[in-house]
Order: sequence, then structure tokens, then C-alpha cells
Amino acid sequence: MFDLLLALYNYFLSPLLTLLIFVLLAYVIMGWLFTFGVINPHNPTARQIFNVLHSIVDPMARPIRRFVPPLGQLDLSILILFLIIQFVNGWLLPRVIMVFA
Repeated sequence: MFDLLLALYNYFLSPLLTLLIFVLLAYVIMGWLFTFGVINPHNPTARQIFNVLHSIVDPMARPIRRFVPPLGQLDLSILILFLIIQFVNGWLLPRVIMVFA
């Protein structure tokens, strides 16, 4: 059972959470590029990419936004989501797997 959980974590959950971190990073960077005018927000390709990223990130950030409102233009829910994913990937899941060892 332990080997199965460890393999599931190492080969599925950890890479999936790492990919989610990269999606968050791409979402934030693309938002900054739109805000500062580096990328034209009317460009259909850029808008489509941003909408895909937004459709992935927003359902996870929406519950956090209920408790942490944005501070002006600064949305702290993305930072909190990043910290939660890092905590789950780096500490919580390995500890849960060790309990079943």
C-alpha cells in the first residue's frame, strides 16, 4: 500500500501540482503583460490563452477571494493559492503517505 501511495505521489500528484504552479505563474505574468500594455488585450490569440489560464485558476481562487478581498489592483488570492499548493505538495502529502507506511 505504501509503495502504491508513494508511486501515486511521485508520478502523478507531485507533477500535477507542479504543473499547476506553472499555470499560476503564467496567469500572473500574462495578467501583468496585459496591464502594462506589453501584450494587446484585443489580440484574439493572447486573449484565448489568458481565458484558458483564467478558467483553470479562477475556480480555485474564487473561494479564497471570499475571505481575502483584493487590495486595489492586487489580488492576494493567487499568492495564497500558490502557498497552499506548495504546502500540500511539499509537506502535507508526504506526511500523509508516511502515516500509511
